[in-house]
Amino acid sequence: MSLHGNAFDMPQPPPVLVPVPAPRAFDLHSRRVVCGAAGMGWQFDLRADDPVTREGALLVPVLAEADFYRAVDGDGDAYASLVPAEEVWVEQAEPNHEAPSPPPGYLIERLTDPDAPPVRAPLPASDVPGLIGRRAWYWTGGEFRDDFRCVSEPFEIDGDFCVRVAEEAAWYRWRRTGQPAKAHDAFIHHLWTH
Repeated sequence: MSLHGNAFDMPQPPPVLVPVPAPRAFDLHSRRVVCGAAGMGWQFDLRADDPVTREGALLVPVLAEADFYRAVDGDGDAYASLVPAEEVWVEQAEPNHEAPSPPPGYLIERLTDPDAPPVRAPLPASDVPGLIGRRAWYWTGGEFRDDFRCVSEPFEIDGDFCVRVAEEAAWYRWRRTGQPAKAHDAFIHHLWTH
């Protein structure tokens, strides 16, 4: 594996993911969404399709990301659940104007309203234990990409701390077929997770 980018690049944190009610969002096709309701809880790692109307109700077709990527690969049909639009929020990336989030150990600063989907602020990968399988924002080619998954824990190469990452579509294909994903070694300070 080879390292991409310059170890001295120190990008600003990536965007914050703010949940926007599905009825207020434009073009839901393939968007990452959160589902749930007050008093129930929240589900992540879901994708949506364009809303449909049935018997006067606005419904959003929602499927697990694993099924979404299976369909993208043309490896069978994907079956979506029809979820009432008021129980679906689109994850909208907004500029991160705030100071970095506190490390995961600071409980008081992490408290949220359990009856609203949380705003997900990026955390530096260096502050997060258990990176394998987590979605990562990866600073590569002078921009952030949010379609990577971590496939290793941190390690060292010639004095630089790194994490191996793979594109998310390849990571899901690996889980589904056993075909290993092509991985890249990324400098840990170029990675954030939510």
